[in-house]
Amino acid sequence: MIIKKSVEHLKENKMTYLQHLLFASKHGICCLYAGLLLLCHSLIPGLFVKAGSVLVNRLNKSFLDHNEYIQWKKTIKEG
Repeated sequence: MIIKKSVEHLKENKMTYLQHLLFASKHGICCLYAGLLLLCHSLIPGLFVKAGSVLVNRLNKSFLDHNEYIQWKKTIKEG
């Protein structure tokens, strides 16, 4: 069941397993790093005041770019 869901997810996102591994790992590491900065910010509010918004904006751009890429590939394939 989980393998079938994984294969479907990779197909939906037009990625190989390795591409997905790198994409998801990069974002996970980015979130961990931002989480550490935000923990520091919670203790000393003057530190890393933009860490949360920078992370959210960066992730949003990355996922939007990826979704546009998927749509572009779909258009090329159908065209």
